[in-house]
This record gives sequence, C-alpha cells and structure tokens, in this order.
Amino acid sequence: MRKLLFWLLSLSWAVWASAQKLPHHDLLLFSLNQRPDSLWHPFAPRFLTAFNPAGYNNQPHFFSPYEVYLTVQLQPDTVQTDIYTLDLLLNTLTRVTATATPEYSPTRMPDGRHFSVVRVEADGSQRLWALPIDRSHGGYPLLPHLLNVGYHCWLRDTLLALFLVNEDNQHALAIAGLSGQLPRRVATTVGRCLQKTGDGRLSFVQKINGSTSYLKRYDPVRNTAETLVQLPPDTEDFALLPDGTYLVGDGSRLLQWQPRRQNTWVEIANLAPYGVKKISRIAISPDGRHMVVVVQ
Repeated sequence: MRKLLFWLLSLSWAVWASAQKLPHHDLLLFSLNQRPDSLWHPFAPRFLTAFNPAGYNNQPHFFSPYEVYLTVQLQPDTVQTDIYTLDLLLNTLTRVTATATPEYSPTRMPDGRHFSVVRVEADGSQRLWALPIDRSHGGYPLLPHLLNVGYHCWLRDTLLALFLVNEDNQHALAIAGLSGQLPRRVATTVGRCLQKTGDGRLSFVQKINGSTSYLKRYDPVRNTAETLVQLPPDTEDFALLPDGTYLVGDGSRLLQWQPRRQNTWVEIANLAPYGVKKISRIAISPDGRHMVVVVQ
C-alpha cells in the first residue's frame, strides 16, 4: 500500500510539474580570474537568455569550456521543457531535444559521447536517460526501474550519485551503479546540488531545518561523510572550482570558501548592479575560467 501511495504521489507531482508554467530565470556568464589574495574575481558579464526573456532558463552545465547545455521552457508553453545548447564562441543557440516529454538536468557523461537527463515520462515516472551528443538515436534509460530520480551526478563511468524524490519530502541521496545493484541510500533531507570533487568524492548539502544547512563530502569508497562548513541561510546550490574553492549565492552576493584557508564564507562580488536579486545555481567551466549563474 505504501508503494502504491508513493507511486500515486509521484505521478501527481510529475503531472503537476510538467503542466505548469515554470518560474522565469535568466543566465549570466562571467569570466573568472584569481587575485593574489586567493579570492576569485568575476568580470566581463554577458547576458545569455535574451532568446527567452520571460521563460524558464535553468540548470546550466558546461560540456566544454565554451559550450553550455541548459533546460528551457519557451514562452508561452506551460507543458514542455527541452534541452538547448549555447556556443559561447559562435554565439549560437541550438535545440538539442524535441520530444513529447519534458527533460531536465543535462549532464555530460564520462564517456564523452552521451549526456544524461532526467525525463518526466507520460506515466509520471522520473527516469534517468542517456542521449547521444551527436543525436544519432533516441537514447535509452540508464536505470530503468528507478522512477523517482530528481537530480544526478556522475562519479565514475558506471557510478552515480542520485537525488531521489520521496513522498514524505525527506529527499534522499543514494549511490547507484549501472550493473543492476540496488541504490545505496547514504543520507536524507539533502539538497538538490551534487558535485564531484577532484579526488572522486561527492559534495552535497545536508539540510538540518528550514534555513540551516551544511556542506558535506561523501567518500563512496569508505562509505563515510564529513561536514565541511555551514552554508548561508536558505542556500542549497553551490559550485566547485578546479582548485577546490566552493562558490555559493546569498541573495545577490557571490561568496567563496576555500577549505584549509578560510574559516567562513567571504564575499567576492555583488551582482545587484546587474539587476540580480537572487543567485541560485552556478556552473563552472572545466578550465575554471568561466562561470554561468542562474539569477532572478
């Protein structure tokens, strides 16, 4: 009965989510450099979403230093989301998916030939799919029996971290392989942001209550987690630079924290002069030279 109730709740949530107008977000691109005092400095802003000025533009992910994939819901659509790509050198926009079902969270896969998305299917299932970057075929489900995937992060070519949507709102962090073994739950009441560290561990957010959260790091080999630092209030999105620096948004302010060098978060920029009221997601290019922020 509990499984049936969960399936019905998941179906209701997915149908509601896929049939609603999503909130408007914009994307800003910044170049990045590091000053002698070790603080990172964003500069040379570019507005990326003039093509969809009142629509949903979100979940940016760098596939290369100058190519960004993102999730888009064009106005006046209130049903469909698709994946688009922005070429930052050629200033071109390309639609990548044009399916009958919404896709979210485009992520480059370790094989370099595919990318993964969360697809909300016709029956309300939220499954993880692999799609070819060259668009040579329609893709295939990666974990076909897992129906409540919210977000994901690749740790190795056959190992994933998953944010699983639960009916009691105690969303779980799980580790899953592609070889058929059952996902291993490692934490509950977690945030949606999952980031692989340079040494193959996973950074994630553990929520304590409505406004208090901690940044944690999980070791999939030892199956252990450690607390790193408390996050600013009401924060669950972060980004990780190649040198190990963490970035978060706090309202219009951009903050950084460097393990072993800083005890707390330090402001490095305020984006209010660009009309920004709130920073949510942050994406960093593989070379650490560019940053895309999702703003309202």
